[in-house]
Amino acid sequence: MVERERLHDHVEFLGYVPHSSVRDVLVHGNVFLNCSLAESFCIAILEAASAGLFVVSTNVGGVSEVLPPEMIHHADPNVDSLVESLSCAISGKIDSTDPFEFHRRVSQMYSWQRVAGETVTVYDRVIARPWLSLSQRLVRYKTVRHLAGFVVWYACWALHCISLFSLGNCGNHGI
Repeated sequence: MVERERLHDHVEFLGYVPHSSVRDVLVHGNVFLNCSLAESFCIAILEAASAGLFVVSTNVGGVSEVLPPEMIHHADPNVDSLVESLSCAISGKIDSTDPFEFHRRVSQMYSWQRVAGETVTVYDRVIARPWLSLSQRLVRYKTVRHLAGFVVWYACWALHCISLFSLGNCGNHGI
């Protein structure tokens, strides 16, 4: 495609880039194109926006929740939609993108310290819950959808029995 469209002076294929060099590569760009077909939370688009790039991404998974609309243009996961979104970004967004403002906004929206704090809060809530006995857990497993609940219930019961047997305790423990 680069050859066919005569883009040799505008496109460079870098191959593998060490993590320590990603920022240095990104700051040379104007638009970051993410063509994922499945994505939960795309760290790459955060890195790109933080480096000051306008983002064009397929609208899959959780991508639409990562950045505000003025920092990203979403495309359907097909070539025509990606080309249209990329064209819009090139013609209308690149000149109005302030890399320093993008970096400032991403820094305010996300920080590893905040993520770690929120994770600790979730773990603290889980730890504070009362401990369920095996029989209480098995009752909960049975409420999971039809076959899946039964399979999980049976697997847990079997693992419990195997662990008791391997310890030499075949009696009724904690049930």
